[in-house]
Amino acid sequence: MENIIRREARTTAIQHNKFMVLLKGKQQVPKETWTGSTNLSDGGIHGQTNVGHWLRNADVADRFLAYWTLLSEDPGASDGDESASVRAKNAALRAAVEAINEVPASIEDIAPGVTPVFSPRTGKTILNLYFDLIDSAETSGFITLAFGVNKDFKTKLVEHTSDSQIVFLLLEKKDEAKANAKDPFVALDATNNVYQAFGSFLNEPIYQWARETNARKLELNQHVSYIHSKFLLRDPLGKDPIVVTGSANFSVASTNENDENMLIIRGDQRVADIYFTEFNRLFNHYYFRAVHQTTSATGTGDVEASLFLDEDDKWLKKYKPGKLKQKRLDLYTGMKGFA
Repeated sequence: MENIIRREARTTAIQHNKFMVLLKGKQQVPKETWTGSTNLSDGGIHGQTNVGHWLRNADVADRFLAYWTLLSEDPGASDGDESASVRAKNAALRAAVEAINEVPASIEDIAPGVTPVFSPRTGKTILNLYFDLIDSAETSGFITLAFGVNKDFKTKLVEHTSDSQIVFLLLEKKDEAKANAKDPFVALDATNNVYQAFGSFLNEPIYQWARETNARKLELNQHVSYIHSKFLLRDPLGKDPIVVTGSANFSVASTNENDENMLIIRGDQRVADIYFTEFNRLFNHYYFRAVHQTTSATGTGDVEASLFLDEDDKWLKKYKPGKLKQKRLDLYTGMKGFA
């Protein structure tokens, strides 16, 4: 599908979907869908983290086909339209997208199984739902963020304490104060029971046996070099896991302006296990590198000591109550038994 560009006031919206629908038989009936965050490019496959999700669900495939058919007509405002026409055409597009299928307004409304969510749509109901999933998780929440932490999301997390559910953020870049920012910077850390890893690499030999290449040097992507995935997990080790995955960054632009698609998957423990494994693989990889990069820059790190196994029981100090290692261990030992 060609890129569709719509301009509204000072905003440029983009066709940001990545999906395919498989039609079968003489009647060309939609049967399967492939979607996710992966651009079909060298950069999308080889240069950054991404998800491809193959869904063999005819009902969902039918909704995706309806969405594709709508977008294939290039709806919405065009360059040269007057302001009134821009508003009217884009409002009509959002209404048509929202009419494809109902989406939940609250966690209680999320049905078991798979619910597709398409954009652009009006308001922030669905975006706030995503944030509520993490904010109200029983034990744990996990989310990938390619373009920073949304202000509304951070407002929820900053109210958490060290006794709240544990939350893991996997970011493209370190969340830090920016020059000329309109709002004062608010940090999230262990006092909020929030832990972060961000795209980074080891800029030196590790004891002469391994070197890492900065993904940016590969020049496969212009904007995102490390974390391009867009998914979140709510209580993935519990009896009622919820996974949200697709093309949309968790942002207002992705919800209200861009062409995007997401899947809300409730109660599928196998899907939750796969996404949870992938999140942990990436978080473990980048967490050490992010800490190393930060402490090296501030001169507070002791990398040499951290790379060797302790020869006595000092390693137990890392598992004291309240320490990250113990909190992560508690996630597994606290898993609820499954029938």
